Amino acid sequence: MAKRTSAVGRGTWGWLFGGLLLSSGAVAHEVPRRFEEKFGPVLNLSDTPTFNFEYAIAASGDDVYVVWSDTPAGGTTSVFLRRSSDRGRSFSPPQLLSSGVTPAFIPSVFAEGKKVYVAWSEQGIQFRASHDHGRTFEPPLTLSTSGFTPRLAAENSDVYVTWGVSTGEESVDQLFRASHDRGQSFGPTLTIDNGQEIGVTEIVASNNGVFLVGDDAGVDDIPDVRFRRSTDEGRTFDPLINLSVTQGPLQPSQRARIAVKEQKVHVVWEECNDFFPTLCDIVYRRSPNRGVTFEPAVVLSDGVGLALAPDLEVSGQHVFVAWQDNGPGNFDIFLRISDDRGDSFAKVRNLSKSSGDSGAVSLSAEDEFLRVAWEDSTPGPTDIFYRASGDFGDSFGPIKNLSDSPVRSSAPRVLSSEQGKNGYVGWLEDLSDDNTDVFFRRTEVK
Repeated sequence: MAKRTSAVGRGTWGWLFGGLLLSSGAVAHEVPRRFEEKFGPVLNLSDTPTFNFEYAIAASGDDVYVVWSDTPAGGTTSVFLRRSSDRGRSFSPPQLLSSGVTPAFIPSVFAEGKKVYVAWSEQGIQFRASHDHGRTFEPPLTLSTSGFTPRLAAENSDVYVTWGVSTGEESVDQLFRASHDRGQSFGPTLTIDNGQEIGVTEIVASNNGVFLVGDDAGVDDIPDVRFRRSTDEGRTFDPLINLSVTQGPLQPSQRARIAVKEQKVHVVWEECNDFFPTLCDIVYRRSPNRGVTFEPAVVLSDGVGLALAPDLEVSGQHVFVAWQDNGPGNFDIFLRISDDRGDSFAKVRNLSKSSGDSGAVSLSAEDEFLRVAWEDSTPGPTDIFYRASGDFGDSFGPIKNLSDSPVRSSAPRVLSSEQGKNGYVGWLEDLSDDNTDVFFRRTEVK
């Protein structure tokens, strides 16, 4: 599957709370065959007595990279990176990537082979590249003198960065630049939203193409999910395609995710009946021709209650979609799987089945391994819970509480190593009112 960026922050996953015990009508398969993992210790990667509120994680080969923004006591908010070269067993000391002089926020990271790319907001959009597994970084490049929320994708020698720029109180342009020399220089800045004020939620690169999805939620009153692609390494872009089923005011579509595999483009999002909704669905659309056209929308949720915040992964011919849903009562994590590249989906399964509320789901699929992480309020303070499958989701191992702490744990992100034998889970841990750190735990198939 085309690789995706993975920025996570407090507020990236806005999820709601219910209060009733969910019925067990939709039950995940129990374990008919042996699948076991061993778990490494919980690591505090930032480990500072200050507030860290956003992070991102990437993996390639044996390497794992975590970036975050941190405000040292009395200092300037800055962007740091730690790297592991042994599949998450240990990490190097933190590296300061931003200037340390002016505030730096919202880092994004991408890794491929020896190459590591990091972008962040600091008096515009800054970018740094490493070509030696993150040991050293080239000097920063200023891609824009204004902007926020950079997102990254890369493939071979090509690097793509997109970000938003405010042009008014409720007006944003989405900008884009491409590099074709591994991030050493960048081409011209392109405006890719045609003035329609679209914030990109995800960008992927695949087979010399660039694919973006986004919405204008928070900018105006008509957030629709829109798609745009380039097939010439980001030099030009085809027209925007509005994917939303119900288009127009007061019926918002947002939180789109995208995956590209061979000729197929897969997109999922939440679509609600109002800004104060009584009904939200998880909607899926597929393009069979790399985004030239899209097939009719398929509603994956059951049309009862609030189905929110989907995640999407593709591995081989398998398509995985998970989300949080309060249809039967409290919020739980639901999953649907297609074994035929999105032609059809198996019935919904409940993966969390807890008495509390679950949300902020994150998926990772690599080869036959599927990993799922989410927040769950059942223990009291929210913890990070986890399940995994070694047979494309046909069966799952038991639920494990990865954080199991007396304080709030949130914003999980799960990734897998190549071939899927190792899993990596990051999250934010509220150690006190003024101290949130970035935590990490690795898993390994026995």
